[in-house]
Amino acid sequence: MAYSDIPRINCFSLGDFYNFERCYFSFLVKHHLQKKYELAEGSFNGAVGSLLDLAIKKLHLSKAYLQPLEYLLSSLFKAAEQDIREQAEREGPHSFYSATIKFLTPQASQLARKVFKNYYQKRQGKINQAILNKRFWEYILEGPAPDGAGYKIWGGPDAMELGDDGVPEIVDYKYFEDHEKGRNNLDMDLMPKLYTLLCASELIKSGYKRSRFRVRSWTDPEDESLYEEFDLQTISLLKNFFRYKIQKILSVSEISFCGKDYCKACHADQKDEWIKLLRTQFNLS
Repeated sequence: MAYSDIPRINCFSLGDFYNFERCYFSFLVKHHLQKKYELAEGSFNGAVGSLLDLAIKKLHLSKAYLQPLEYLLSSLFKAAEQDIREQAEREGPHSFYSATIKFLTPQASQLARKVFKNYYQKRQGKINQAILNKRFWEYILEGPAPDGAGYKIWGGPDAMELGDDGVPEIVDYKYFEDHEKGRNNLDMDLMPKLYTLLCASELIKSGYKRSRFRVRSWTDPEDESLYEEFDLQTISLLKNFFRYKIQKILSVSEISFCGKDYCKACHADQKDEWIKLLRTQFNLS
């Protein structure tokens, strides 16, 4: 089955699963009506994190592992900021970075460089090399879907690195202003499963039988405790897990609202218009 044959509402990212748990109406607006980026709220720390994540991706892509630190701080972050600005300008309100751009200040860029420098120095320049460079991953889950099509999960970890023991590591880099608070709120259940399933086929094709999902903290470079190991020969368990989860979400037919003060969807001026669209286009009540 081709990726393009799968209806949009059968496609799920990690954020979609999170949104469903927080507020069903907000999930519907972002997922079914595709208003995710229009409703996104950026932040200064989010801009710092975006710069750092793009910098590590560019480091892997350019294989600049032996370059001096000052070169990395200059070239990687200049390129990362340029990418964000160009994509936001090109795609406008539909850009992944539409809510980030106003926080992309010299102060954010300076802090991102400072955090990277501290990370690099504390790890004595040790950054595991990438074994695959791919920014966007998709995985098809065969039906049965109500419309006869399959399901798709999509997204992208920050890096696929080779661990010290030869086990491939699916790595998500996280920027926490408060490391302990961020660590305590970290999802080490759904996130490892989804990113592992996304990458499983490529790893199996490359001859690997095991993988490791790892979170690396930009603000605590020496923390090696955030990981989970997976047996790629039992990947069918993850397929069944996400197939069931998606089927459960799509079986809900009644619109509900969280009504919380911070929920932009529940308090939007377009709320009535969105409800009408959801009822007419997706037969929701």
